[in-house]
Amino acid sequence: MWRGWSVLMAGLVGAVLLARPAGAAPPPARAEPVGRADAIAAALRRDPVYVTDHAPRVLPPDAAARIRASVARLGAPAYVAVTPTVGVGQENPADSLAALLRDRLRKDGIYIVVAPSGGDGEVRQFGGARRLPLEDAWQAADFETAYDASAPDVIARFVDIALSGHARERRDHPRPAPKSKVREALDADDAADRRAARVEWSAFAGGAALSGGSILGLLVRRRVLRAGRPQRPPRKNAAKARR
Repeated sequence: MWRGWSVLMAGLVGAVLLARPAGAAPPPARAEPVGRADAIAAALRRDPVYVTDHAPRVLPPDAAARIRASVARLGAPAYVAVTPTVGVGQENPADSLAALLRDRLRKDGIYIVVAPSGGDGEVRQFGGARRLPLEDAWQAADFETAYDASAPDVIARFVDIALSGHARERRDHPRPAPKSKVREALDADDAADRRAARVEWSAFAGGAALSGGSILGLLVRRRVLRAGRPQRPPRKNAAKARR
């Protein structure tokens, strides 16, 4: 019986070998898809400032250079990822992209994840002897920047506040945020409309004054001419005189 099973198995193996062309390589193993954190971490290994290329209208051309200049002032290694932040941030600590990047890189430092528009994001510090009030500074920067500020603007304000020594006070009592670009454009249009209205009113008032002065001059001249004419006697007196 065992001999029969052996013959059967040998036949199956031979059929498989005959069915496959000689020299054919085994099918390649399916590669695991690269996750978002893995892709960004790979980019951060080459450059500690990663800026997405999917938001060219939101970010200025020198965004990466401006961010490097800002975080260099922190005095600690910094890794910045400017990328869409849907579902991550301080409100979702379990889904912290900053923590995932730290796990991939295995390097201590300050990790900043921020959206291209500057809104949303998170900052975390892993290791390091110098501890900065990063979370307070991040919240204060969010309060003190215009709602349409880009990521380089938010990071620059964040670094200023983190190094100011008053991050907690700035968080609790933020300075007034500057006007947004949209608000500035609307205010400029309103000011232009007001200037145009003043010019039109001045022209109207000047024209009315000139026309009114002309009419007044005609009336005065008519009055003067009438005053200089001899007055005729009444018709009744003239009839009595003829009698």
